[in-house]
Amino acid sequence: MKTDNYAEYLNILSAQDGSSKLLLHVCCAPCMSAGICELAEKFKVTVYFYNPNIRPRAEYVKRLKNVRKLIDGLGLDIDVIAEEYVPDEYESAVGEYFGGAEHGEKCRRCTALRIDRTARKCAELGYDYFTTTLTASPLKNADELNGFMRDAAAKYAVKYLPSDFKKNNGNLKIKKICDACDIYRQRYCGCTPASKLIVAVTGGIASGKSVLTGMLGKLGAYTIDADKITRELQREGEPVCEEIKRTFPDCVSGGKLDRTALKKAVFSDERKLSLLESIVHPAVKAEMKRRALASDSPITVIEVPLLFESGCSSIADVIVNVRASEDIRRTRAFMRDGMDGDMFDRVRRAQLSDEERTRLSDVTVVNDGTAESLGLAAKELYDGWLDRLKQA
Repeated sequence: MKTDNYAEYLNILSAQDGSSKLLLHVCCAPCMSAGICELAEKFKVTVYFYNPNIRPRAEYVKRLKNVRKLIDGLGLDIDVIAEEYVPDEYESAVGEYFGGAEHGEKCRRCTALRIDRTARKCAELGYDYFTTTLTASPLKNADELNGFMRDAAAKYAVKYLPSDFKKNNGNLKIKKICDACDIYRQRYCGCTPASKLIVAVTGGIASGKSVLTGMLGKLGAYTIDADKITRELQREGEPVCEEIKRTFPDCVSGGKLDRTALKKAVFSDERKLSLLESIVHPAVKAEMKRRALASDSPITVIEVPLLFESGCSSIADVIVNVRASEDIRRTRAFMRDGMDGDMFDRVRRAQLSDEERTRLSDVTVVNDGTAESLGLAAKELYDGWLDRLKQA
C-alpha cells in the first residue's frame, strides 16, 4: 500500500510542541522556503547543508549564501551546519553513472548519499528527527526520497520526518517567499548546469495564450499544450477517463463520457469542479513534466491555462502571463467558441484573477493590440531567453 507521506508529516507535526530537535537537510534556499516556516514553529531546527553534487564551487558557495540569506530574511533563529565542499564524495557515490542522464540511477545514488549523510549526522549530534527539502523539488520523486529516509533512519537508529513539501501549494510558497527575500533560484539541480529553459505560458480565457505559444513554436521552441494532453488522457479506455466516469456517472452516455454534460456539471458546481481537478491535474502535470524533461530543445514552452491552480508552475523556469481586457476576451470567446455570456463568466470565475496571475508570473504580455505587436513581443522574449542560456 502506498504511504501518504504528507499525511504522516502532518500527524507528526501536530504532535510537536517546539522542544524536539530537527536536522533539516537543505539542498537550496528555494526548496527550503516551501516548509521552513512551519517547521520552525514546531521544531528546534538546524539546517544541514551537504551537497557535494553541486558544480562548480562558485555555485555551491552561492547556494549556501542564499540559504543563510533566506533564514535572515525570514527572521528565523536557525543555525547552519555546512559541510566542506568535497565533490569527490559525489563522484565516488555515483560511480560509473557519473555524467549520465538525469532522473536515473545517477540521481538515485546522489540523493541516497545526501540523505544517508544527514541521518548519520542526526545520530552523531543526537537530534530527534531528520528530513530533507529535496521533496520540494518538482524534479524529485517524494515517495522515493521518503524510502531513502526510512532506510537511513533504520540504519542509524534515528527517526525521520516524512515529507512532501510540494504539497499544500509548496510551489506558490517558494515563489512568494523567494521574491519577497530576493533569493536566487537556480535552474538546475547541481551536477549539470542547465542547457535548456522551460517556459510556462498562462492567462485568462481567450487572452491569447495559444497564439503566443504558436508564435514561440515558429521561432524554434518545442511546445506542449496542457489542454491537448488533458484530452488525450480523457480518451475512452485511459485510466483518467475511467476514473472520471466512475466519479461522475450522470455524465456517462452509452458507456462513454459525455464531455458536454461534464462541462456543464462542473462549471455549475464548485465542489464537482474541484473533484474533477483532483483527478485530472496530477495526471496532466506528470505527463507534461515528462515531456518537458525529455525535450532536447533549448527552449520548451508549456501552455497551461490553470497553471497555478493545478500546481504546474513548479515545472517552469520562467512564467509568462498573457493578459487582455475582459471585453476583448469576451468577444474572442464568443467568436471562437460560440460561448455565451453565462458560460464565459463561469469559466472566468473558476480561474485566478488577472491581478493575481500578474503577481505570480515573471513576465506579463498585454494582448489588446494586433497580431503583429504580439509577434514582436514573442520575438523579444525568445531572443532574450536564448541570450540567457548562452550566459548560463
